[in-house]
Amino acid sequence: MNGQERLAQQSKEWLVAALFDLLSEQPYDTITVTQIAERAQLSRRTFYRAFRDKDDLLDYYDREVGQRYLVALQQIAPQQLEFKDVLTYFFEFWWQERERIRVLIAQGLFSRMLAKITPMASEIYRVFPAPWHIDGSPTETDYIMSFATGGFWNVLNRWLVQDKPESPAKMAALLMTGLKRLGETEGDD
Repeated sequence: MNGQERLAQQSKEWLVAALFDLLSEQPYDTITVTQIAERAQLSRRTFYRAFRDKDDLLDYYDREVGQRYLVALQQIAPQQLEFKDVLTYFFEFWWQERERIRVLIAQGLFSRMLAKITPMASEIYRVFPAPWHIDGSPTETDYIMSFATGGFWNVLNRWLVQDKPESPAKMAALLMTGLKRLGETEGDD
């Protein structure tokens, strides 16, 4: 990345930070591009070089955090992990984003992020070949990942909105216990 690209990337990060600062103070609908640019100490022109509007800026954050999660997963050797390890990693990653996630939840914007992350879920499935993954068709994978993403999203929403959320390790243990119980009752019909 050259100097100009680094500066453009830094400007985007400042604009995201400014948006989240403003979101912690006022409703999303009342925030203007001018406020975001001023809070970031950038010009409106700089804002518009990077984004069409504040929705585009928020969408950028959603895609960027999803991409960071994907890149982080690619650093793991999935064949050596157990499912609980991946759950712990999932909760640890989102724990680092908890302040921003809490703001999105409070503003009613968290579901927007789900819409950006869900299409990435099948890509995550492909680049992270865990031993428990099925060898299914792209359609099966898409449905499985949509199902899993929706469930995880609801768990994140319930978990991070609390005043004192459980630790990531505790969340992984809770989910593992529940999933094991579900698996044990599968043949009880």
